[in-house]
Amino acid sequence: MLYLLTNIGAWLGIALLMGLAVWMDYKNIKQISILAITLTSFLVALSVLLTNLISYSVPFFGFGGIRLALGNFLIFVVGMLFGPFLGVLSGIATDLLGSMINIAGSYHGGFTLNLVLYGFVGSLAFLFQAKKLWYLNAIIFYTLTFMVISFGLNTLWLYSIGWNSVVVGSAFIVKLIKFPIEMLIYIPLALGTFSLLYKLITAKNNMLLWCTKHGELYFKRTRDNKYPIVN
Repeated sequence: MLYLLTNIGAWLGIALLMGLAVWMDYKNIKQISILAITLTSFLVALSVLLTNLISYSVPFFGFGGIRLALGNFLIFVVGMLFGPFLGVLSGIATDLLGSMINIAGSYHGGFTLNLVLYGFVGSLAFLFQAKKLWYLNAIIFYTLTFMVISFGLNTLWLYSIGWNSVVVGSAFIVKLIKFPIEMLIYIPLALGTFSLLYKLITAKNNMLLWCTKHGELYFKRTRDNKYPIVN
């Protein structure tokens, strides 16, 4: 019964986030460019590849391994670049495609919700004007999303499919120990990938980006204490 109820709850959450994404991004949905769709598709495919075929565990001082799901941060980047609508769609597409490749175990809609959250919350870094401190917003939102998923939602989803060991206190302590190490890996990857794609896109295209809805972004200080704009 818990498995059924959590699946229903997860898909209701997905529907709610999709509705919010459409409401927040409705002006731009009809103007989505071919390049935005192409880049989103590429990032989705790369995320599926990195998460399901290349992800691996790194031994960690007797506490088990840190499983590096290296594709999840890319969905966050999609939300940052192209907004909540494509962020949510990329989360759904990534998990469904990944489920077709990695068919071991039971499917649960909660894991789809996890990726949808990454895509949706990534867009919140630029919901309000933040041209100078965008990276700080991104760090805060990524960290909070990871914490909610790792310490809360994943525990619920895994428990509902029979992984009773995830609710043991020692499992929480191990997650807490691994958490800062994982942030030191994922956050630089997310910020670096976003910065690279932003520069590549804006160098040769004038396409509408969610992250530039309040103007172009500042990346670094110069000697005269001004923030040069990356064109």
